[in-house]
Amino acid sequence: MTTTKNGSPLFVDAVGGGLASLAAGVARSVGLEGATAATSSDAVAVPSEVITVLAEIGAHVTSVAHLKDVKPTGEVIQLAEWSLYLLAPSEGELERLSAARIARDKIERKLNPSSS
Repeated sequence: MTTTKNGSPLFVDAVGGGLASLAAGVARSVGLEGATAATSSDAVAVPSEVITVLAEIGAHVTSVAHLKDVKPTGEVIQLAEWSLYLLAPSEGELERLSAARIARDKIERKLNPSSS
């Protein structure tokens, strides 16, 4: 498993918290219990497909804070550097689920390379 600096990892996105919540949920499922999520976006919106794809692996969505309100206790992981994306609500449900599953699996491989 990937290790992080002392403290709990904070996953940050700039798109409403969906990716950050997804990453924190996956992180918790691979043993990073204190993983948290934040967004630099003004609005917080975790899409339903994030909840669905986390449930598929027995994980749970985490709450998302605004980055300005968070005091990190560990490594801050900027998800923009990980080439992840979720699709817009205007896209079809199957397409959104597929993109969320791909993002989930990429996150898991980054955090737990032995699972590949």
